[in-house]
Amino acid sequence: MLTAATLIVARQLDEADPSRPGTRLENPDFYMQNFTSTVMGPDGLADRTLKAKRLEHFPKTNEKELTEPYLVLYQTGAPAWHIRSESGWISPSGDVVVLRGRVHAWRVSGIGVKLVDIHTRDLRILPHTDYGETDKPVTIATADQRTVGLGMRAFLAESRVELMSQVRTKLTGHLQ
Repeated sequence: MLTAATLIVARQLDEADPSRPGTRLENPDFYMQNFTSTVMGPDGLADRTLKAKRLEHFPKTNEKELTEPYLVLYQTGAPAWHIRSESGWISPSGDVVVLRGRVHAWRVSGIGVKLVDIHTRDLRILPHTDYGETDKPVTIATADQRTVGLGMRAFLAESRVELMSQVRTKLTGHLQ
């Protein structure tokens, strides 16, 4: 009996694990192709937009799986953050978005000049606070430097990124 209960619990944990795409035991109850959702802020302006080639909703857990998500986090008085990945997962409450696989984040000035370009994998984002983190290798390029490191905490509303370890910076013109 204990073995059966352990298997059931382990199966439920696996089912809810956002790091394991394609391992679900249930089928989606609905899906959307070329999905777009925009969340408005209290000021009536767009706060964030999420697009995906496909969104699947899973009724048991209320989780959502995304194919090729593209997230835009708008910033008042500053350029928006654009973030793309291969796949994604949205928590039941919508408070956590995990962008899986290759992740590319960038900001472009109002005149189209790329300000920052970030490449990593498996980025966890808290959209309500514009915070993101990963424990994977990260490369950040700006107009005059290229920085690599392992692990990142990104405070996007503050335009502040912290690399956690093995940080190396090379001064050069990478975005030109």
